[in-house]
Amino acid sequence: MIRINLLPPEVRTTELKVNPKHVAAGVAVLLGTVILPHWLVQTSRRNRLREEVASIQNELERYKPIVAQVEALEKAKSELEQRKSIIQKLETERLRYPFFMEDFLKLLPGNVWITGLSTTLPQDGASLSVSLDVVALDHYAVADMVSNLETSQIFSDVNVGAIALSQSASGQSISFHIGTTYRKAALDATVPKKS
Repeated sequence: MIRINLLPPEVRTTELKVNPKHVAAGVAVLLGTVILPHWLVQTSRRNRLREEVASIQNELERYKPIVAQVEALEKAKSELEQRKSIIQKLETERLRYPFFMEDFLKLLPGNVWITGLSTTLPQDGASLSVSLDVVALDHYAVADMVSNLETSQIFSDVNVGAIALSQSASGQSISFHIGTTYRKAALDATVPKKS
């Protein structure tokens, strides 16, 4: 292969010789100008984040007693609301039996005696199951009592049990059992509410 140099001799330059130390220094300077600022930025960001974490942890430690106090207050509030609910329930229930007895005595004929009375409060809470053991002097008193309960607006489901007739020296008596349901719709409206 033949080499032809077309450049005039004055323009010819000597070959450029590259020193590997200069190349390494240039690469180091170039890397230093790119990597060093990035490293400095990341270091300052890391330090700032560490300071923020420490600050947040200090603030969290400062709020822990307040959070514990709020939780204690909420627990006390729920206990008080539960007590209030129980008191309100007792307040609404306290007049149920006086109203029942007042309504029941209005319907009781004069020649009838109650020998046993028991009540149960069903789950609905709006009614009262009543079980009565009754002694009457005659059949008319039994009929009057059953009729009074059935025609009233507040007693329903009147069931008469077996009727037993007994004779004694003082006269005859009739004993029987009655089961009924007492429902007073106006009970809740008449009870004063406390808040």
